[in-house]
Amino acid sequence: MSTATMRSPRAAAKEDGRSTIGFWLLVVAILTLVGFLIAWLGGWIRFTTDPRVLEIRALQEEARAKYAASGGPTNLVEATAAVASMTAIRQKVDALPAHLRPQVERSGGSMMRDMFRGRINAYFAAPPEKRRAELDRQIDQEEIMRKAFEAGSALMGGDRGQRGGGTAGGGAGGRGGPGGGGPPPNGSQEDRNRWRKNMIDRTSPEDRARYTEYRRAMEKRREERGLPAGGWR
Repeated sequence: MSTATMRSPRAAAKEDGRSTIGFWLLVVAILTLVGFLIAWLGGWIRFTTDPRVLEIRALQEEARAKYAASGGPTNLVEATAAVASMTAIRQKVDALPAHLRPQVERSGGSMMRDMFRGRINAYFAAPPEKRRAELDRQIDQEEIMRKAFEAGSALMGGDRGQRGGGTAGGGAGGRGGPGGGGPPPNGSQEDRNRWRKNMIDRTSPEDRARYTEYRRAMEKRREERGLPAGGWR
């Protein structure tokens, strides 16, 4: 027997070990590829943004530019149109597969945060002697929006409230809010408070102090006008 055909038991064991490792690496690679294909075919993995997501984002931006950037609706007609737009966006969000919803709920939540931050900034930007008037402007707008939401809910037989009122949204874009983000308009005061707390918790201590001062002034002014606390948010 030649030395070329002879192998020590240790060499044979090493070769067998390498063969076993190579086999399992191949198995893992195949399983990974199969899992990727399943996820891709199921729509869980995409290399481009889903057209439905792009459509909703465009509607959200249109609503922001039309109703938020200008300071919000100033009369019931504008408020009713804003609510109709929010409802249409909400329906499109609800129709998305569950794995796509976070993509639009994040942008919707960002829009709501920008609106809320804009109200606070408008209050502090006003001279001290005009802050009460700014609060009155915002309160009037809240009451207009509240009436528009109530009218929209009545026309839809409460369906919007059933879809949206279950949760205040634990993250940046809670499922309950208009346009895919924000507090549920038909939720309880506790829901709205929870949404505000979740939002404020993500800000700096300075912003939280500003919010506390703003909210205290807002609630005081609403009480002076004989209105319940909270407004439509």
